[in-house]
Amino acid sequence: KAVVSTQSTGELHIPQTTLVTVSQEGWCLDSMGGGDTPVGLYKCHGSGGNQNWKVDSANKKVQQNDDCLTVAETGLLLLDCQTGNMNQQFELNTEFHSLYNSYHNVCITITNPRNRAVGVGDCKAQQWDIKEV
Repeated sequence: KAVVSTQSTGELHIPQTTLVTVSQEGWCLDSMGGGDTPVGLYKCHGSGGNQNWKVDSANKKVQQNDDCLTVAETGLLLLDCQTGNMNQQFELNTEFHSLYNSYHNVCITITNPRNRAVGVGDCKAQQWDIKEV
């Protein structure tokens, strides 16, 4: 079972598919509209939409609508989900409090805090607050 921390109970067991927000110090992982625009950080607004992520632990996908979080040379993108695409295989990693891509052995990280850019890197670099919506 994937487990992420919450303020109220300390632990939360995530079912096979759940909706979450991923944040760090008041900044949320945001699709920034998707498409060719890299995923980035935006002040958490609590209104869902671009900041809600469907984690499908059975298929190791993190999605918004029909698009999947994808490792790309330019950072993280939201692209059409493709079966077998290892760049799209993410899962919750409770040890590192992050979204983990086992194919590349990396986690989501803030790559440039100044312009709120997000990419992938060392899993020990940052911890994220992942909460069920």
